[in-house]
Amino acid sequence: MKQSLKNIWQTARYLILTALFWIITFAIHRIIMIALNSDKAIDTPFALIAEGLFRGLVFDLSLWAYLSLLAVVLVLIIGLFTRLRPAFIVSNIITGIVSTLIVILLPGNGIIYSYWGRHYDFSDFGMIVDNPSLGLASVETPMLVLYIIVAIVLAICNVLLLRRLTTSTVNEDNDVAPATWPRIFQFLAIAVLGGLLIIPVRGGVGLAPLNTGRAYFSNSLFANHIALNPVWNFIYSIKRAKQTSQTYSFMPQDEADRVFGELTANSHSDNFTPVLKNNRPNIVFVLLESFSAHCIEALGGENVTPNIKKLSKEGIFFNNIYAASDRSGKGLVAAMCGYPVLPTYSIIQYPQKTQALPFVAQYLRKNCYANQTFIYGGDLRFNSFNSLVTLAGFDRIITEDDFPASAMGDKWGAHDEYTFNRLIDEMKNQKQPFFDFIFTLSSHEPFTVPMARKHENPYFNSVCYTDSCLGDFISKVKKNNLWDNTLFIMVADHGHGGPNNIGNDEKMRYRIPLLLTGGALCVSDTTITTVGSQIDIAATLLPQLGISADAFTFSKNLLSPDIFPYAFYDFNDGYGYVDPTQYIVYDNQGKQYLRKEGNETMGQAILQKMSDHCSALGK
Repeated sequence: MKQSLKNIWQTARYLILTALFWIITFAIHRIIMIALNSDKAIDTPFALIAEGLFRGLVFDLSLWAYLSLLAVVLVLIIGLFTRLRPAFIVSNIITGIVSTLIVILLPGNGIIYSYWGRHYDFSDFGMIVDNPSLGLASVETPMLVLYIIVAIVLAICNVLLLRRLTTSTVNEDNDVAPATWPRIFQFLAIAVLGGLLIIPVRGGVGLAPLNTGRAYFSNSLFANHIALNPVWNFIYSIKRAKQTSQTYSFMPQDEADRVFGELTANSHSDNFTPVLKNNRPNIVFVLLESFSAHCIEALGGENVTPNIKKLSKEGIFFNNIYAASDRSGKGLVAAMCGYPVLPTYSIIQYPQKTQALPFVAQYLRKNCYANQTFIYGGDLRFNSFNSLVTLAGFDRIITEDDFPASAMGDKWGAHDEYTFNRLIDEMKNQKQPFFDFIFTLSSHEPFTVPMARKHENPYFNSVCYTDSCLGDFISKVKKNNLWDNTLFIMVADHGHGGPNNIGNDEKMRYRIPLLLTGGALCVSDTTITTVGSQIDIAATLLPQLGISADAFTFSKNLLSPDIFPYAFYDFNDGYGYVDPTQYIVYDNQGKQYLRKEGNETMGQAILQKMSDHCSALGK
């Protein structure tokens, strides 16, 4: 009996030491994360950061318990038949391999967080696996080199720390003999220890198991994210991988139907202002990477885009438009399909659903626009862009493979000056009316562009470069007599945090430019103040061409006085709702309002209807 109790004590001691090991490991990661995101840390009170570190222990211990369940079973079962030292050695090897892999990847999470403002999770996994080089394309080379060095150092320190903490349990001098009591009691001991580990796995003895909401204790998202263990969060996101069938429910369905019906009752009204000289102009859609209000003077930002400013005087400028979300893949869906996107996953990665969406390009093809070209200077395989573009039905798709090596940037692909030049060539050789779509990329992180530095901030500088390419493109359009009968639609794919990397609770992060310009317009120097979104382009454009937009359920005509003006955007399991008198930002994970200026019912009804609609797609 005495020997058996010693076995149990040695096992419990080993678990305590490994718990200390994991706590130290994740504490080091949090310090690295804070260092990599010093701009956010400076703006966060120290007390909140400290509380975030403390609250993170519950997630660290939960992950330790997950990983230790196997170790407990392994150690005790092996201990039934042999001495415990071999069992501890096997467990150490497993722990060493898993922990080394984790500490190598953790600094990468800190780097990604500095760009995305959130932890890496399973929704990003397919993108990275399919294109690992593109997954790191946002990271500047010096940062990548530093990451590799830090990862190697951490891996070495990890092994040394594990060895130091567990030496006493694997040392021959402290070996423990097999248990002498009946094996039934050994199995009972396994069950008891395993059962005790369930408590930290669940985050305590309460009824509700541990979830991401436990990390949300303040109005500071950065402090909340410090508390949230990124490895635990990744595992948790795997369990949420079936979010394609998730629906949000905030109210009875009939109430959601009523509220949504009132919001969208006149979205497709026949009463709208005609703005075209004829109903079959050429159409060129320019989706501008990361252009946000920060770089548009007319939207309260810096004067970084003089050509956008100039073109707005030659067309219709919408100054109250919001991006549908925070990633390019979601922006593509919003722009090309007039369809909103859900917070927890990107529909673009599920072709079985996107193929059920209406596409602006398809509706144009059915109405005389047989010549259609899509141009993107990067790799369309990134984040499943290719599936969406293919489903849209473009007859010519031009990607990085169609440009010489001299046109390529360091990371993403051909610079915008080359893709705009290629667009000119396409326009000159196409039979009219044509529909062309270009997606720029030079203003994507890490913001490296082939232009002498004009702005100290790299983001501003890259946007300025793309704006200059746009200006050169329009000049060539006019010289080649392609201006007079062409409508240009210019809008950002998503917003940006700007130089100060503001959070999701700030309107400025999602506010973007929308501009209609070109000789095909019969009006100019006009500003529209109606609140809207990228998804409204479909229902605004098609009626101008005499084409019904009824299939675009969530899109509304921004040129109609009858519509209810609102915008809805989402971020990682949260949403924002904006109309002329209300502004709501709600975090579904933390179950808290980041902003609450008005009635939350509208935003909730929209998200509930969106999730119901999206869940049914492709079935």
